[in-house]
Amino acid sequence: MRIAFIGPESCGKSTLSQMVAAHFQIPYIAEYARTYVERLTRPYVYRDVSAIAHRQIEELRDNPHAVFDTELILTQVWMHRCYGREPWWVEKARKQYPIDYYFVCAPDLPWQADPTRENPDCREELFRIYLSRVQKTGIPYRIIRGTDAADRLEQVLTVFENKVNGIGLLPLTIENNGNGQ
Repeated sequence: MRIAFIGPESCGKSTLSQMVAAHFQIPYIAEYARTYVERLTRPYVYRDVSAIAHRQIEELRDNPHAVFDTELILTQVWMHRCYGREPWWVEKARKQYPIDYYFVCAPDLPWQADPTRENPDCREELFRIYLSRVQKTGIPYRIIRGTDAADRLEQVLTVFENKVNGIGLLPLTIENNGNGQ
């Protein structure tokens, strides 16, 4: 099972995805964009974001059972916002290596600046865009809200019954009520 955390910057995706991967003892796939951009000695450009997308596709292909700290929808939105276009092959790969469950993190946590973050004033707008994109996939999702890490983790854990044969998780049958909760 591929589990992905998505949401605007500084909304707890990395912390929560690491906690979930550790809890279920399944691989954690870190946000590659952060690592890539931190290594640059110049501003990123379109070809950099394309390289990030290619790496994310490799990670999805190579990890059918993992927790992903962000994934291709986030990269698609980033490409569209920064460059006004999204390459066709990103959407093709997103469908070829689908996420099984999304957790959409609301921007309830206080903004924490760092050198790779650039959108402190539009987190609500980005949250709505990510949520809309996730909803259009038809893939199950849950919105994660709140400021307490233990409570946020509990929201995630309630979605899953148990660990199965050490390789994956069984999702509970959860109906989204139109707002992911």
